[in-house]
Amino acid sequence: MIRLRNCCLLLSGILLAACSDFNSHDAEMLLDNAHVYPLIIEVKMFCNSDKTVEDVIAKNLVKGGYVTAQREHTKQDVGKPLIYFTNLAQPFLLSTDDTLKSFDIQRVKVADEIFLRVRNVEISASGDKAVVDYATQITNHTPFIALYEQDIEGEQRRRTFFTRKDDNWTWDGKIIKMPR
Repeated sequence: MIRLRNCCLLLSGILLAACSDFNSHDAEMLLDNAHVYPLIIEVKMFCNSDKTVEDVIAKNLVKGGYVTAQREHTKQDVGKPLIYFTNLAQPFLLSTDDTLKSFDIQRVKVADEIFLRVRNVEISASGDKAVVDYATQITNHTPFIALYEQDIEGEQRRRTFFTRKDDNWTWDGKIIKMPR
């Protein structure tokens, strides 16, 4: 009798797990529904920084006509930006809130990150958590990609998390950049 009960419990556990599998297609669908990708990659340019002036000159953004940069400045220039964006840069400028603007910071698009594929799905022993590793790629580089200090070549590895509540899986909203 005890063996029969244990077998029934084991069988019902297996059936429950089989009916509630979470797979790569489910993860991809939930990320797609959350409109995570394509993701805009940006840099924040400190337009009153001597270091940023040197960077835009060294990265040929001045030569390319995207910005003007003032290397030499006087007391009259205090409180004014040292970098100005030209008309060529306008398509890459992102809306910047007033707080950042007050510090002469401008958000600039450098590229897009697109979803490629799910690499691995691991479900917790309890069956209510899932860890998903997936790959993305950085595309549509703008001239400002020169200021982006992270590796942009090849596939990017990402990790995210899902939780099951009431037999529905939900995305936890957190993405972790993984080393290659």
